[in-house]
Amino acid sequence: MKPLRVIVLTKTEKDEDYLRLLLSQGRGIALCDSPFEANALVVDADILTPAEIAVLKALLRHGSVKQAAARTHYAVTTFKKHLYSARRKLKVNTNLQAIVVACLCGLIPLQDILPAIGTFIKPHKGSTH
Repeated sequence: MKPLRVIVLTKTEKDEDYLRLLLSQGRGIALCDSPFEANALVVDADILTPAEIAVLKALLRHGSVKQAAARTHYAVTTFKKHLYSARRKLKVNTNLQAIVVACLCGLIPLQDILPAIGTFIKPHKGSTH
């Protein structure tokens, strides 16, 4: 039987270390470092600040950092700092990965995702849409 691959996402390194220690003692559990390698996530419900969630939602809604920063009244550099912080906490490399993981963790509600899907989907050539 394959072990359950689990990633731990917490606000603090201390909390992560503690949870990883507890989980490492379980049978059939293998800890991993990427949300995309994991079968299960252990997530601190408050891992992201309200500002980090707001910039991810804005990016989802508006598509580009510049547009999203303008719509949320953040300076582009401040907006990027919040994105970097969210990516680091969620252990991902790209903004799109951060949005996906935040959605999977329930940090961004489904009703916020569905209207924005068109922002990321481009019609194929020859499409009638």
